[in-house]
Amino acid sequence: FVGRKGNMRFLSLLLLLALPALALTDQHVSPSHSPDPLARYNPERVQVPKKQFPGTVLTVTPDTLAEGGAFLTVTWKVLLPRKSPYFVAMYLENDDVTATAPIKYLMVQNGKEAPSLKAGGDVKFWAINMRKNIVFCLFRGEPEDAELLIKSNVVTLDSPNEPTSGRLTQTADPGGMTVSWITGDGAKGQTLQYGSFAGKLDHSLDATRLPGYNRLDMCGGTAKGKGWRDPGTFWTATMTGLSPGDKVHFRYGSDADGWSEPSFFFPRPTPDMAVKLFVFGDLGTHSPDSTEQPFDSLASRNSTDAMFLESLGKTLAFHVGDISYAVGYASKWDDFGNQIAPIASRMPYMTAIGNHERDWPGGIIAVEDSGGECGVPYDLRFPMPGTDRDAPWYSFDHGPVHFTVISSEHDLDDQYKFVIQDLAKVNRTITPWVVFATHRPMYVSSTNNNIPDGDQTMATQLREVFEELLYIAEVDIVLAGHHHSYQRTCPVLKGACTKPRPNATADAYLGPVHIVAGMAGAASTTNIQTPQPPIYEMVDAEHHGYMRMSADKTTLTMEYTRTDDGTIHDRFTLTRTPP
Repeated sequence: FVGRKGNMRFLSLLLLLALPALALTDQHVSPSHSPDPLARYNPERVQVPKKQFPGTVLTVTPDTLAEGGAFLTVTWKVLLPRKSPYFVAMYLENDDVTATAPIKYLMVQNGKEAPSLKAGGDVKFWAINMRKNIVFCLFRGEPEDAELLIKSNVVTLDSPNEPTSGRLTQTADPGGMTVSWITGDGAKGQTLQYGSFAGKLDHSLDATRLPGYNRLDMCGGTAKGKGWRDPGTFWTATMTGLSPGDKVHFRYGSDADGWSEPSFFFPRPTPDMAVKLFVFGDLGTHSPDSTEQPFDSLASRNSTDAMFLESLGKTLAFHVGDISYAVGYASKWDDFGNQIAPIASRMPYMTAIGNHERDWPGGIIAVEDSGGECGVPYDLRFPMPGTDRDAPWYSFDHGPVHFTVISSEHDLDDQYKFVIQDLAKVNRTITPWVVFATHRPMYVSSTNNNIPDGDQTMATQLREVFEELLYIAEVDIVLAGHHHSYQRTCPVLKGACTKPRPNATADAYLGPVHIVAGMAGAASTTNIQTPQPPIYEMVDAEHHGYMRMSADKTTLTMEYTRTDDGTIHDRFTLTRTPP
């Protein structure tokens, strides 16, 4: 080791979200708040009549979906309704309701209403471009045993090959930046245009069409069954020769199929430049309506909205695992890409893999947390520099900070050699700060000791493999998520707060500070240990939020901001004497 010395669409959506909740629907039954309400839907038991039920109406307005997404109003009417639940469900036009789960649904009657001659109302659904026309279905009965009554008119797409889910990725080349996006399968060619001025994008690159994946690539479960939908066509283009500090404007798409909203970013900062990052885990996604959605992370919208509003001046976002919580439902990846695009098209969006992206029987951790995706959609949608298929560990520098990123969902011994080699190459005079990132935490206040993948079970395994190495390498921060809370330890080694050595300087290394940043969106995990182990200086398992990291050559500061009140609830600073 070298020693320490030596956008307009988004703003429109924000305004819509600011409306009172009752404005979203005129009549519906409250959502169940089940982690996966689509688990109730059994397509094999759906009854499809040969004739339409008389007196049944289902219409949608508008009948065209504009680029960027919109709220659709669904009007339903039933004459002589039975005393039975009714629900409205959203599908793509080519979906088979006897084989595919809806994208989302809304119970409009619970079966306990008083008898009447007719029933009906208007409900709102938020819709985005998923590359196929949209249709709605009205069902009678519970989702477990439903009867299809009628399909609506078709909502056509203004541009089925519209480029969506744009995202920046930092490259291994200091002057590079990769842009990735998705279109419909009918797009013939795509281009990235960029330049120093918004009105003069005088550089262009032909995008590369990436190999996709299909249903057979899934490992099983929901991903291979009722959750499967075509993921579209993936494109990428990499800019090179960019200069730190320069503002780069860009857009992607084509004249034939439309262009993305213009955006801008700043290239990768040099080690001598100060950086400001967002840090968070376990975000998930929320479609901004009142529907039943699988693994709905309502609080995620608060986090992404807040981060977008303060994104100017930020240089990178780091998402430490459990990305979209698609868990086999392919449409959730589209929702997620749409939700993060305003942030991810303004700064590189770097990630670590989590259990909800990878875990499935046959893997190292034989649980079904990925819903059968077994890492395939994640690998293609979030390829990080230097990673291989199903080997998503890597490292990167960002300004004066070095990140070593591993997978807690793969064999740890296989990654040990990589970590040794990576940390050995770090020059602390160039990047004085080192962050070790893993989705599952090495230290966590949790009562979960389950086998094989309980919080404490996995934390023990991680410590056995990496703790001594990270202390010897003088890693500053161990960053994790997984537990849906915010937690911060003292500098810790072998379960205890470390103390300064005799005659140590004020900024002498004590040990890594362990951070759990799993509070960005998924439902809070409240199984906190009582009494609290003394190594924890801050634990919040009741609120959601995100972290800011700011660093230069001598100071690294991290702040935890809650999204319910927008204020900082924890802050700590590490200092370093310049070499």
